[in-house]
Amino acid sequence: AHRQPRLRRACLLAAIAVLVVCGNGWVVGTLTRDLETRHLPPDPVPSADVILVLSGGVLGRTPPRPTIELGDAGDRLLYGATLFKAGKAPEIICTGNVATGGLAPRPAAEDMAELLALLDIPAGAIVTETRSENTHDHAVQLCPMLQTRGLRRVLLVTSAMHMPRAVGVFRHECPLIDFSPAPTDFRAPYEQPTPWYRRSVALLPTPRSLLDFSDVAHEYLGLAYYSLRGWL
Repeated sequence: AHRQPRLRRACLLAAIAVLVVCGNGWVVGTLTRDLETRHLPPDPVPSADVILVLSGGVLGRTPPRPTIELGDAGDRLLYGATLFKAGKAPEIICTGNVATGGLAPRPAAEDMAELLALLDIPAGAIVTETRSENTHDHAVQLCPMLQTRGLRRVLLVTSAMHMPRAVGVFRHECPLIDFSPAPTDFRAPYEQPTPWYRRSVALLPTPRSLLDFSDVAHEYLGLAYYSLRGWL
């Protein structure tokens, strides 16, 4: 009985510590920038045989949505379209199966292709791969396709935070192909000069920081898992 108050206090202190650390904007920003600055956008972006856009950030036409919508990582598709219109490659590959536990009406790659068409990308320039369900799957499924088509240089488009794991697995699975990182969807861009009292507010836990910490922790754990599996 005497241990219960101590246990409750310990649990409370542990919960507060997790909240303070994981909801701290400085901590989240530092971890995010560490991932996002490992592969910065090249200037200029090189030309390639194809633009490869990894799935993520596209919300299917599930009622009551009247059309396909973009989520947080929707910049991937917009940037892929931008690179195509800039003449960086003659084709765009959209890759990804259903990523919501089988609840989506169709593969993400098909939704991506439809949205690209709405952005005036010619249908003949869009290629879809609809079997892969995660980052490792993308590389495993696409490597034979890329080699069969004789492609040698690929512009790899994904979120900047996700790029270290994505480019690592593609280079591991397809060593004969040159994958050039083309990151987008930056969560922690270079900070602009701000008064000290505004920066200090980031010390306070916020729901947004907790969500961002969840995303960045997912990437660090993913890198560790892929390394243990020998996929990087």
